[in-house]
Amino acid sequence: MINGLIIKKRRKELHISQKELAEEITTQGTISALERNSTSPNSDILTKILERLSLSLTDVLVGNEKVDNQKLLAATDKCFMNYDYHTVLTTLKKIKKITDPHQRAHYQFLKTDAKMWVKKDYDDAIFEYNQLLQETNDRTEIYAVLATCELGIVYSLKQDLEKSAFYFKKLPALMKKLDLNQHVFWSLSLFANLSEFYLNIDHQVDKCQNLLSEALHFAKKNNSPFFVDSFYLLSAEALYAKNGKWTTEAIDDLTKSCVFAEFLDDKLELAKAQKHLAQIDQQ
Repeated sequence: MINGLIIKKRRKELHISQKELAEEITTQGTISALERNSTSPNSDILTKILERLSLSLTDVLVGNEKVDNQKLLAATDKCFMNYDYHTVLTTLKKIKKITDPHQRAHYQFLKTDAKMWVKKDYDDAIFEYNQLLQETNDRTEIYAVLATCELGIVYSLKQDLEKSAFYFKKLPALMKKLDLNQHVFWSLSLFANLSEFYLNIDHQVDKCQNLLSEALHFAKKNNSPFFVDSFYLLSAEALYAKNGKWTTEAIDDLTKSCVFAEFLDDKLELAKAQKHLAQIDQQ
């Protein structure tokens, strides 16, 4: 169904009369009826009207499942980025039906991840992430890649490092197939978790440092501060692991981590960086 009020509002914003909008497209009466929601013109006429008003079909559609779901998923993403997992679950309850495969994967990933961090039920999370992977035909779908990463995280939390490594080692190849620039936040999340795996589980400091360099370049290119505090903290810890002491460069990275953590209100990363700095001051 077309929302004629949106068309009317846009027409008035552009200071166009009904007659001017209808010119060489349809009749003024049709425009009037459309704005009163009394008619729905054929697709050719509607397309020309929307082009003249610089509107898209999604701008004027109401009761469209895909459009409505996308708005709710976008709102949920913002809550997720702020680690507000309770609101994530509350918002997702507003979605009643999903038929689009990409949106279904998006929904399932957000719901599974939020539930995992709220309930700490790792076994249930493992089942649901695997269900997402089985239902997703394209393993390079961003939410399938994220599910693979989260399985690595879950198994590390369960102290099953062999299984954790199994999933993390799949990520580099999967990430190469993604258009990372289309998913900046999620891509930075993958960079952060894979870097932590290289440093703390796989103990490959050089790989960690190379990936962190790539991650910081990617964040700068996309003007995103997300996870930058984590990147600098991991960089400092990697330098410590490599040199056996807190070098000037490592301390500089800890300071940068604190600055970005305060900006992002990331209390967990801030506490980690400050703890390191406090121990350095005591030496």
